[in-house]
Amino acid sequence: MSTESPAHELALDHITVRFGGLTALDDVSLRVPAGRIVGVIGPNGAGKTTLFNVICGFVTPTAGELTLDGRAWRPRPHHLNRLGIARTLQGVGQFSGLTVLENVQVGIRGGRERQSGKDALAALERCGVAEYAFAPPGALPYAIRKRVELARALASRPRILMLDEPAGGLDADEIQWLAGLIRDAGTTVLLVEHHMDLVMSVCDEILVLDFGKPIALGPPAEISANEKVTEAYLGAAA
Repeated sequence: MSTESPAHELALDHITVRFGGLTALDDVSLRVPAGRIVGVIGPNGAGKTTLFNVICGFVTPTAGELTLDGRAWRPRPHHLNRLGIARTLQGVGQFSGLTVLENVQVGIRGGRERQSGKDALAALERCGVAEYAFAPPGALPYAIRKRVELARALASRPRILMLDEPAGGLDADEIQWLAGLIRDAGTTVLLVEHHMDLVMSVCDEILVLDFGKPIALGPPAEISANEKVTEAYLGAAA
């Protein structure tokens, strides 16, 4: 029997990103096993969004390698959908000329046109906003539009769901609802978020970045007790 560990669905190995004299990511490695919820946290400017942009192909690393299903991978933004990778944005990037339902259909992978309306409506129902299916998104409250953004990502039934600060602008009840949705997503989730209660309650493992450097990696209990993490967020004690 083989003693090799199973291939991770997504892996980043020694990723470094430099923009001129600025090092945005410095030797970052991360494993995202299939079916797990992995969080990425850190103070503002820590490199969290840059990490997401590397995975999505918007930023090319200066050094390091990405692998998908055990094979070297060079991501391209226009290939993500067909690979089953969906990403939400920090804000809400909906098309004002389309209805809510049509916006969600945009996120569905090609080759399923007949099914797209049904899948889009099911995703809206899952996110509790099906009643707004034929409304223009610009007329809706921000919290509802955030749910529509989540529905658009979920409608494609992604194998990897990348959530970029999904709790931004939500109240306590909305965040509690979001936590349940993430736990029940039934897929691999990579989460960047500032709301620590949310991260600690849903993630299996958490990577902490500070000025682009990885300073901690482990389960929530271990991260919450890590002095380096506390210093990164609060500053060293005087």
